[in-house]
Amino acid sequence: MQGQKHGTTTSRKARPLVVDRLENVSKDIFRQHYDQITELVGDSPGIYALYDGLNLYYVGKSTELRKRVRHHLKDRHLASWTHFSLYLARREDHIHEIESLLIRIANPKGNRVIPRGRSAGTLAKLLKKSIQTKQKQELQLMFGDKHAAGRIVLASGHETGKTPPLAGLVAKRTKLYRTYNGREYIASINPQGVINYNGKKYNSATAAAKAIVKRKGAINGRAFWYIRDLHGDWVRLSDYKH
Repeated sequence: MQGQKHGTTTSRKARPLVVDRLENVSKDIFRQHYDQITELVGDSPGIYALYDGLNLYYVGKSTELRKRVRHHLKDRHLASWTHFSLYLARREDHIHEIESLLIRIANPKGNRVIPRGRSAGTLAKLLKKSIQTKQKQELQLMFGDKHAAGRIVLASGHETGKTPPLAGLVAKRTKLYRTYNGREYIASINPQGVINYNGKKYNSATAAAKAIVKRKGAINGRAFWYIRDLHGDWVRLSDYKH
């Protein structure tokens, strides 16, 4: 059988990015046998690395590797490297990203300029937004900060609207319980995250707790209310796992 199929898709072997390589060639060998080496390399684009002993000294790219390495037999790098490696790329447009990545990771001392690369670098921005959102939600949970609650913003930057912080915590209406100053208080929470206490609806555990604790100051609503866990034990709302 030729080409085993999985459903409607035929499995194909991925084509390698690097089609060939020539590694650990000394500078003297390159000088003596330049014609033979360049004939093998041809006009291939790729990445090359210059080494000073065991240490990486320089990383470069070229659309014609054979010419580029020969150039380093005459320029400022001549006395700084002892041997080199060549990596032939399948496509020319790959070598710019590869060179940038290698230089940013290894930071060879012979490369004076660190390429920025073509990537937009959006991951750092998304991470910053995600951390800021998490910190705001933590402040709201710890201190009942109304300003910190606000609108929940995803890492992508899209707003979800004024969704109650506890939305999705339970699959059905569930009882909440608390004993405070010798009295028992019972409330309930629905799948939308809305808490019902004494005939009134609250969008957060802190707001519902403040309806009971008649004093000023910060209140952690999730630490105030208790809920039964999967084993039937009463646990703090902050410790509830669903």
